[in-house]
Parts: sequence; structure tokens; C-alpha cells
Amino acid sequence: MNFYLRWACLALFACCSIWLRSGTVTTKDGQGYSGLVKFEDSDHLTVGPPKGPRKKIPLKNVVAATFDIPADPEMFESGAPSAGKGYGILAAYYDRPNFKGRVIYRIDRTINHQWRSRQPVFDLPRDYFSVRWAGELEPPVTGEYTFTLNANDGGKLMVGDLTLGKWEALSGFREVGKLALEAGKRVRFEFDFFDNYGEASARVLWKGPGFQESPISPTQLYPDTNKAPKGFKSQSGLLGCYYQNRFFYGDGILSIDPKMDFSPVTPPEEFPDKNYSVRWTGQLEAPYTEEYSFKISTDEGVRLWVNQLLVINELSNRAPRVFTGKVPLHRGERIGVRLESVHRAGQGNLKVVWSSKSKSESILGGEGVYPSYEPAEVKDEGGGEGDESQTLGVFSWAGSRIASSPVSVDDSSVKFSKGTYPERISTINVSRMVMRPVPVKYRNRITDNRTGVLLANGDFVEGQMQSLDNNTLVLNSVLFGVKVYGIDQVMAIVLAGIKAPTKTSKFNLRLENGSQFYVRGFRVDKKDIIVDDPSVGKIRIPLTEFNELRAIDR
Repeated sequence: MNFYLRWACLALFACCSIWLRSGTVTTKDGQGYSGLVKFEDSDHLTVGPPKGPRKKIPLKNVVAATFDIPADPEMFESGAPSAGKGYGILAAYYDRPNFKGRVIYRIDRTINHQWRSRQPVFDLPRDYFSVRWAGELEPPVTGEYTFTLNANDGGKLMVGDLTLGKWEALSGFREVGKLALEAGKRVRFEFDFFDNYGEASARVLWKGPGFQESPISPTQLYPDTNKAPKGFKSQSGLLGCYYQNRFFYGDGILSIDPKMDFSPVTPPEEFPDKNYSVRWTGQLEAPYTEEYSFKISTDEGVRLWVNQLLVINELSNRAPRVFTGKVPLHRGERIGVRLESVHRAGQGNLKVVWSSKSKSESILGGEGVYPSYEPAEVKDEGGGEGDESQTLGVFSWAGSRIASSPVSVDDSSVKFSKGTYPERISTINVSRMVMRPVPVKYRNRITDNRTGVLLANGDFVEGQMQSLDNNTLVLNSVLFGVKVYGIDQVMAIVLAGIKAPTKTSKFNLRLENGSQFYVRGFRVDKKDIIVDDPSVGKIRIPLTEFNELRAIDR
């Protein structure tokens, strides 16, 4: 289902009680139900509209249930929220960690990067770089929004009056904050980030009235072009990246070109007259659902992709010619466009027009054409999890995870800050404590057959933990005797191995803050749900903290 259509459907349901959350329930017979989700009792969920008949579903028949942020009741009258007109966020990539040195500008569609050990952009170092994203965020619906920041190493996010983050070489962290926003009222959106050494990632997710957690849609982001070079002042057209060679390689000088009509293409002043290349990227919004024709007039080599389809492929051309290609498009759907041109010895003329049965021929650019940069998808080649934040927290012997760092640890209990669910757990039930997300290259150093501490530099010291308090870890090392470490030196502490969830556990429960529990039962109280996790204990959790409930497949 289309993101905004799903958003609109979920937004039609109101919420007026702590037990009611707008969401969806999927059952084992393949049926799906949307509406207000309620724990009727310890064995049943109900789902349906706030008034009228509701579907009562036994928990034993539930495959999955989602619990969204409560929707505004007035949305039922006002209709579905409208997508914004944004196209991304201004990004300035610096080759030094303190926002100094050489800078490369881009317009990123969103902030959802997992670079790992790769360069963030061309010709930037893999380590010791920094990025500053600047712009505005437009909320599509009035209500409370939850922002989740994942950064490795340091990052500081500012959304309106909300500030999240840690400006330290932490090797990764996760923070969550909430903010009330008004539909259509833009607020400041800025994110400063730096990478120190090792793997790097920067992700900002949001969740709001009627939709699940996801990267922020580019339609709700507007770049702050006042902080960009002169060539970024236009808000429509394609983003051109000019290279001083014919191979789209090396340092690139960027500019937003409003129209694809050049007589000739004019490179930056410092470029040679010949032997350079240009790559334009962006998004195109078609006014009708039908087949479109694209026509390029040029005396240079050219390639055109539309909606990931290679429509024209004539990069070796060196004479004045006209090239055409066709592709079907859907009305109102933004699709990717990439245009490449290689300039050798020709005049450098280039003109791109598009048309359809209902649309008269016009130059590509202007309204409905949005400049943006689409980062390459990074696949996890290390065999580990794609999101390093999933390694963070305190793990029970059955694999449940409390996504928070402990305040103190002794022989009897592990204690967390107030407001954590739970606020304490018996030490005997803890298998490991991960203070920082563990990079893929170090994960094989944590095994179930040895106990000890994984240090921030990747070394593993075997031993038994004696205590953790006042940011100090005391370890009785097998080889070195009693060792004392500052918590900033520690990546993870291993107390025991992790087993599979018990056979009595029936559901995997995920909370808003990223915690997960393997649950065998629920009990409904006046204000909370009492969750029974065999390896953690009984936990009192408000329903407002529930994110997803999924049956364990055995």
C-alpha cells in the first residue's frame, strides 16, 4: 500500500483512552483489521472504530499487532493529511570532523545513512569527517511526534524546541525524544554529525499520528538554501554535479540547474573547455497516468534514466543528434531521474523535453521537478545486523533486550534510570550489557563460551565482573588480576551466554524505545499492562509504550 494512503487510512481512527491505540491486527487465518486496538483482557484484543461493533480476537490467533501513536479525533472530519511539497535537506560534507576543511554540498532526500567503513561521498575520507544538515520540517498532521536518532559516532539533532544527541566519540548511540507539532507549520530541522574512527552511520527516524516509525519523507523536508552556495538558490530543477574529467569521478562542483536547456552547457569557471562530465539527479512528478516521451537534442554523449529504467543510452555520441525514449508514469508519484552528459570536443549543446498524450511538449525542469541526491544503498556485507543500534542495551539469557545502559550493577541486580521498563533486573538473568553498538568486525569477539569485557579498541579481556558503579567497571581478570576500567573504555560486558527464548514464550513485544521482550502472558491492570517475560520477570508497562506485538514462529 502507498505510504500516504496507508497513513491516511490509519488516521481515520480516533483515540480517547489509554487502552486504545490506533493500529492493525493480523490473524493466523490471513485476515487484517485496522482501528483502535484494545487489550480486552489477558487473552483477547479488540479492534475497531471508537463507536460501533468491535472485533474480539483471541491472542492465540494473533500473528502481529501494531500500536501507533493515537490519531487526532478531528482528523476523521478533516480527512487525510496531505503530503508536503519538500524535496530534501541541504547537506554539507566536510573532510574534517570540526566542520572545517574542504566541503561538498548535496541535497539529501532524507537522513538514513549507514556508511559503515565506506566514504560518505566521493573523495571524502572514510574517517574523521563531519556533516551538517540544515533545513525545515513540515508536519503533515497536528499531534505528538517521536524522533529517534541513531549516530556513530557523535550527533546533535535539533527539531523545533527538541534537542537530542551526544557530541562525543561514542562509537554509536540511540536517543528518542517527543515533540508536539502543528500541521503545515514548518519548524527548524538541523543535524550536526561527526565520525571519529571506524564504522559510521547517521539515521533520523520519526513516528507520528497514524503512521509507524520510518525515515522522514523528503516531501516533508525543505533545504535551507541560505546556507548553500549561490548555485543552490533555485528550488526546482535538477541537481547537477560537474566533474573535471569524462568519467564522473573525483571532486564535484554542485549546482541546481532549473531547466535542462543549455546552449551550451556552461561548466564552472575553473573547468577545462572540453573533457568534463555532468550528472544531474532529482525527482519528477508526472501530471497524468500515461506513457511519456523523452527527447534529448545534443552533440555530446548522453544517458537518461527515468524511474530506474535506462531510457536513452548514447554516451559515445559525438555529433548533433536527437534521441528519444518512452516510459509509463503514474500521476502524482515522484520518480527518480538521472541524466548524464560527457563533453569532449562538441559545442556542448543539450536540450531535454518531455511530453505525453495529455501533456504538451515542454523543457524538463521547473514545477514538478525536484533536485535531490539519492545515496547508494549500502548492503550489510559482514553478516551482521543492518542497524547497529540493535546491538545496544542489556540482554537477558533468553535474548530479551532492554534498550538502555545500566546505572549500576552489583551481585543482586542491574539498575536502570527512572522511567525505564523495567527499572531493574536480577543480575542472574543478565547475559551481556552492551554500552555502545558493536561494529560488525568486533561481533565475533563476543561468544557464549567466555566471559569478560570487550573494550572500545576491540580487545577482549576475559574475567568476571565484580561491580559497575559511578562510571567505573571492576573486573577480576583471569590473566591480569583485578582491573578497573572507565565506562568510556568499555564497549560490552559478557556475563553468560544467550539461549533461545523459552518454549513458554508466545510473543515478541517491541517497545517505542527499541526494547524487546519474549512474552508468555499479559495481565490487564487499571493503567498498565503487566508483561510476563520468563527471563526478565514481570514488567509493568503503559500501553502507550507498545510498538509491535508479533507471535513467535516455532
